[in-house]
Amino acid sequence: MSEHFGNVPDALRKRRLLVGVVFVALLAASVMGIGKLRMDMTIEGWFNKEDPTLVAFNRYHAQFGSEDGVYIVYKPKDGDVFSPASLEAVRGIQDDLINFRAKLKEGEASALEHIVKVDTLVNAPVLTVDGDVLASKQLVGDTVPTSPEAIAQIKAIAESEKQLPLQFFSRDHKYGGIYIETDFGTVPVDAEAVTEDTVLSLDQTASPGEDKPGEDKPVEFKPTDQADYLKLFEEIKKILGKPEYAKQFDFYAVGNTAAAEHDVKMSEEMGMLYMAAFAIIMVLLWFLFRSASAVVWSMLIVILSTVFTLGAAGLLGLTVTGFLILTILLILTVGVADSVHTLTGYTRLRTSGIDHQDALRRTYKFAGVALLLTGLTNMTGTMALNITPVVPIQSFAIMSTLGILFALLLTFYLLPVLIDLWPTVPKKKTIVVTQGKKRFLDLLPRLKSTLDKVVPLVEKRPIAFIVPFMLVLAFSIYGATRVKIDSQILDQYPADSTFTQSVKVADDHMMGAYAMVLYLDFHEDFALQDPDVLKAMDELQKKFETKYGKYVVMTNSIAYVAKDANRKLNGNAAAYDRIPDTREALAQTLFMFNSANPSERQRLVDDNYRKANIKISLHSYGSYEYDEVFQQMRADIDEMMAKLKAKYPKTEVSITGIFALAMQAAQYITENQVITFGIALVVVSVILLMVFGSFKVGLIALIPNLIPALLALGVLGVTGVPLDFFTMMLAPIIIGISIDDTVHFISHYQQKLAEKGDVNAALRETMTEAGPGVVFTALILGLGFGIMAIASAAGTSNMGKFGALAIFMGLLNDLFLLPALLLAFKPKFKKETVG
Repeated sequence: MSEHFGNVPDALRKRRLLVGVVFVALLAASVMGIGKLRMDMTIEGWFNKEDPTLVAFNRYHAQFGSEDGVYIVYKPKDGDVFSPASLEAVRGIQDDLINFRAKLKEGEASALEHIVKVDTLVNAPVLTVDGDVLASKQLVGDTVPTSPEAIAQIKAIAESEKQLPLQFFSRDHKYGGIYIETDFGTVPVDAEAVTEDTVLSLDQTASPGEDKPGEDKPVEFKPTDQADYLKLFEEIKKILGKPEYAKQFDFYAVGNTAAAEHDVKMSEEMGMLYMAAFAIIMVLLWFLFRSASAVVWSMLIVILSTVFTLGAAGLLGLTVTGFLILTILLILTVGVADSVHTLTGYTRLRTSGIDHQDALRRTYKFAGVALLLTGLTNMTGTMALNITPVVPIQSFAIMSTLGILFALLLTFYLLPVLIDLWPTVPKKKTIVVTQGKKRFLDLLPRLKSTLDKVVPLVEKRPIAFIVPFMLVLAFSIYGATRVKIDSQILDQYPADSTFTQSVKVADDHMMGAYAMVLYLDFHEDFALQDPDVLKAMDELQKKFETKYGKYVVMTNSIAYVAKDANRKLNGNAAAYDRIPDTREALAQTLFMFNSANPSERQRLVDDNYRKANIKISLHSYGSYEYDEVFQQMRADIDEMMAKLKAKYPKTEVSITGIFALAMQAAQYITENQVITFGIALVVVSVILLMVFGSFKVGLIALIPNLIPALLALGVLGVTGVPLDFFTMMLAPIIIGISIDDTVHFISHYQQKLAEKGDVNAALRETMTEAGPGVVFTALILGLGFGIMAIASAAGTSNMGKFGALAIFMGLLNDLFLLPALLLAFKPKFKKETVG
């Protein structure tokens, strides 16, 4: 195989024009593919269309509308949300948000069109009784009172309503809340074929008790474009920024719409970090080779690999997500590493007196197998991530694998042509091996001098070097068993960002920044007019509010409305704060509520009273805690349904909502992490065994790469830093990219051993010739990931820190542990693999 790779440069040089045409054609196809790329930053995009969690989510949206709204917490500067000035300002904001069309010019559009409803302290619905008729009136209404007596009465009514405190005002009256309901996530994919009455018309076509057409094929909704979030929030901020409102309030906005501008900032920061890594690597390349061509060709390989990857992703219909920047960073590090190993080999041969063509031929003969092997192991490490059902990680795995493949192909089939066009050492230059003059920051001679001392040092006591690394391995395994998997949504934002602060304000003073929904479908009309059903729902809500008080702020459902209406229809007596006992009484109560406030009823239960939802407002905690809480909640739900199973055997209850989707995604990753790591480990081991033809050699090659991957997990476990969305992907990726240097080292050693027949001599020459490339590729790989360590978001920063730690640990393994293992065990290679 090595002879085949050695012939590649000559074959390509003869077909230089064909190579150019092929790559220009691929570039044109890639540009076309990039134009077809789709971006999806929504949490819905994390799931396959058939995933039960997403199916329930879409069914909920189809029936009850979007929960992807904007919650704005405001803090009055006069310290009282009930002051006339505060109420007047809130009324003004409400009117501006609702009546924006009056200020638009003819033909002018506004992002505020996405607003469906605005709920505030001013228009908060309050059930009242007029004679024997139930009515719904606004808490304040169109005119804000100014007298202390009228304000005191409004306060008293607001305090007496279970659903108003924490939703519209804090307990101490120092914070208020505005909820803006949007249509985000409820725009059907086939918008022209689906009208507002689609769900209703489906319900009306079936007889009571029958399942409805279309149940198995819920409406699919378009993912919300990031630009839509940004445009809406810009319009909202314009209104909130008006002098009359800004002088009265400080604002804290939460929700996907408010988070969008911070997502953009994070993307911009990652772009800057990428450019910084790019610049640092260019500087390193210059000091390594002292050749402009080495810098240009290495960067060209990276750029073309990235363009080809994005183009292929577009042509394959892959969705681009927030993990794109990680793919680009991975291509940068792997592409440069492939180029460095190739250019290092060529430059070393040229400076030792070998002519251009022979140097190029020998470079690919010696390095070809190692390049191929590292490419395969890198691709294995990333493709192992594809077993997770989380779509963005699947896309990351596929795109990263494509990126590594393109970098490998370009290194084999384009780089030789580029080196022939503009080599690192001029073709006609005759090299005379003499003592060269020192140059400013000439790192290579100093590095070679240092590396020449490594093998003699290890030769004296190889076991003394093996033992400390085995202790590190033991520590890593111990720490890995203590890792807590916990994804915090806020970890993707800086701790001091306005969005993070807004979430904390909503958590500390109001109903929280997050919510989940229980979606109930009894598959029988008017089941929700059965007192037993609503009593079971009410009991479940009480259990959630008491048992999970640390997490649950408040709940709401048609059961609460029925109790509230029943109490007010019976003189507001506390004894009637319950579900009516008979179906007839309950049906009458619900009918009166529907007459008083039909839009609110439609948000809680469908027209046929077979589908309902329970909304649960939550505090912000990580997936580790919520995973256990959700399991307990499911047990509580099952207990509730056991009481109703005899009457309604087809009933389905799903935990859904944006927050529940995020926690489910974290759980999917958790369940697959060990499997992913195991697959990467097994496949890499098999590849090493097959290539080197020896179990002993395969094991020796694997151990120095197992330690870095486990070390990252071990340090996470010991320090208490949780494994999150980002750091979860470290182990299989680190196995893939850290094995790069190991394979090059062992391949070089294998060739030298065949030539010299002496382990010590082979190791010394290997360290001298392959060592510099190993060190510089580790520096490049480490800096590529390490640059993320300075990211302001904790999740990205942790991935940078622990990724760099693992890669530099891999370098120490290659320089000290690997020679020690080869000296101690003296493995034999399969003769056919010797170049």
